[in-house]
Amino acid sequence: MAEKKIIGTCPCCGAEVVERQKGWFCANRSCRFILWKDNAFFQKIGKRLSTSIVEHLLLDGHVRLKDCKSAKGKTYNATVLLSCESDGRSKFSLEFENGGC
Repeated sequence: MAEKKIIGTCPCCGAEVVERQKGWFCANRSCRFILWKDNAFFQKIGKRLSTSIVEHLLLDGHVRLKDCKSAKGKTYNATVLLSCESDGRSKFSLEFENGGC
């Protein structure tokens, strides 16, 4: 059996999050928390989800990203916030530097 790399703690249930071929999964099979490597939210802002980004998200609940791309092709810096839906699925939101509260 391949060795599983523990990457952090699940923000939904507190179990370990392990890296697999297609993403980062909660080790608790009844929890639905997954961060897919081929992540639509990150593709939309011109980024790829990496192990270091996932480690920051799991540790701090947010990660600071530079040079994200808008739909109109402009670049911006933002903080990506990670939260959990009530069913355990991951949810992302953006917080902008000059965006008030």
